[in-house]
Amino acid sequence: MAGKAGKMKILEEQRDALLQEMEALRNKIAGLEMAMSLISSDGAPATQGGRASRGSVKGAVLDLLRQSGTTGLTAQGTVDIAQARGIKLDLGSVRSLLSRFKREELAVFDGERYKLKQFAHATERPQPPQFVAVK
Repeated sequence: MAGKAGKMKILEEQRDALLQEMEALRNKIAGLEMAMSLISSDGAPATQGGRASRGSVKGAVLDLLRQSGTTGLTAQGTVDIAQARGIKLDLGSVRSLLSRFKREELAVFDGERYKLKQFAHATERPQPPQFVAVK
């Protein structure tokens, strides 16, 4: 019976990893579709221009992180994407907010990009089980 439980655990871990990858792909597709809609429009921003309010900055950055999935974002990339959508974000505010997300464990920083915690390990493959010879 222990063998069945071990096999089940391995299958569950593989399923969970695939579900995370699937969610990341959905977010990438959504991001591509948004980019395509921006390109196909007449160049007008999707929303009215102007500086985002303090509350909407957090929401905008979280949305962009969610859409970036396993790719993640840099602070400058976040500002650039928001600007392309007609949202003006201050780079210093975005840096501070991303740092706060990391501190609050909403996001992780891999040394280059910030990713939401749910996508941080989605690209890692599950390790194969380790078998120990028993005499």
